Order: sequence, then structure tokens, then C-alpha cells
Amino acid sequence: MAINQGPDTQRIREDWSLRGKHWDQRADEVSKFADRFNAPLIGAAGISAGHHVLDMATGAGEPMMTVASLVGPSGSVLATDLVPEMLEGARRRVQASGLENVAFRVNDMCELPDADGSFDRAICRFGLMFVSDPVKAASEARRVLKPGGQVAYLVWGPRADTTMFEVFAEAADEIWGLDDPLIDLETMCRLGGKGTMEGILRDAGFDVVDERELRFDSKMPGELEFWHAQIDMSFGPKMDAATPDEQARAREVVRDKFQKYLKDGAYHMTAHVRIGAATKT
Repeated sequence: MAINQGPDTQRIREDWSLRGKHWDQRADEVSKFADRFNAPLIGAAGISAGHHVLDMATGAGEPMMTVASLVGPSGSVLATDLVPEMLEGARRRVQASGLENVAFRVNDMCELPDADGSFDRAICRFGLMFVSDPVKAASEARRVLKPGGQVAYLVWGPRADTTMFEVFAEAADEIWGLDDPLIDLETMCRLGGKGTMEGILRDAGFDVVDERELRFDSKMPGELEFWHAQIDMSFGPKMDAATPDEQARAREVVRDKFQKYLKDGAYHMTAHVRIGAATKT
């Protein structure tokens, strides 16, 4: 199975440490749109009340918070991320929510410190594509699952199938150039090919494997400039270094790029994600 070489772990750690504050600032806003991704991932993992769940690449807190509510006081969630700055938003949101069944830890998902058979379920939403060795990461998830435990990963499909990423790639190329080290719109889609997730999970030692495709068509009100949160989360380090005029131009370019998707008073958007799920037998 051929997978494009993953990013260097240290580079990813440095890159996402710069993005952490932006994800924290936008965490509450983007959580309103999280359920369409959370629900199929949680369903694929078979999570229910009382389960002890490992959430990998937790980021600013979803789907961890949804899972913590679902498993209830008899269950628990261990929220992990490679980058401590990315967990700040999750910590803040958990504290504000009053949830008491969540613990946090900074670690690389390729080197989990947990004992064999520690968890009932493991999940990762939009994180595996940033790992240098996805097979090793999936192998570690398998090791720490109990017999009969389930893991589920959610990854983006090909970039061309998701409107937001196509627009941002066009805008970034016009403003900064896609070869800028702080602009990376390729890595996030590198595991999106059909069969890629199934191959990773089988190579990791799972023999009960399921890969499924999810496509979404949505409409956003024409008067709503919904893209500002994504600008901050995708281009935050570049925007931090820009002058106010440069920041304004970047937002204007993104707005202009979206205009071709505006029809009958609404922005017509598509998205493609893939779920890889497996059971430890």
C-alpha cells in the first residue's frame, strides 16, 4: 500500500503550536457544526455509556466533549494531543462544562504509554493524516484496546471534493504561494483515497475492518461570511505575521473566491470524508 510520506513529527509539533491559540478562540464557534462529523465517527466506534475511550488528536475539544457526555459518569475519556497548545481550548471548554470524566495528556499517538488492553474504544477525528507513520499509530491503538475493542478514524477525502479546501488553496496560492512552509493544504487530504484507510488498518493487524465514504452537500446563507473561523485556523500563523492591510486583503481574497459558489442567495458547499473503523479480535 502506497502512502505519501508523512510530515516530520517535530515540524508538525512546531506548526500546530502556532495554531493552538486560533483553534481555542474559534472552538466554541466551530463546535456548532461538529455534529455531522462527530455522529458517524462515534457510531462507527460503537461508543456507548460506560466505555473508557481514548481520543487521539483531541485539538480544541470535539468530539471529546460529545463522547464524554455520552459515556457518562461510569465511563471516561482520555483526551490526548501531540501539541500542548492545542489542548488549551479543550481544557477550557471541559472546565466550563462541568464534565468530570475527562483527563488530558500530551503524547505522540505512535508511542502510547498505556498498557495493553487499557481502553474499550479509541477514536481520532482529522488527526491521523498528520502522523508520520499511520500504520504504527493504528498498531498502537490496536495494542491499547481490549479484546473486542473498536477504533475509528475520520480523515478528509481528496481536496477537490471539499469546497472549503479548494477555495483556501486558491486563495493561499494567490496571496502567499502554496510552497510557503506555513501553508499546508496537502497533508490533511493525503489519506483520503479509496481503500487507503482499510489498508492502514489491515497493515496494523486488524482483520475486522470497515471503510466508508461520507459526502455532504450544504448551503450557507449568502449574507453569512462563515469562512472567517477557517481563515484563522488554517492561516493563523501567516495572519499573525501580516500587517492589518495584508490581513484585510487575505480575507477579501477568500471572500471573492467563494463567490462562484453563490447561487440563489446561498453558498453551495460540498465535503468528502472517509471513516476507517476496525475491531480488535
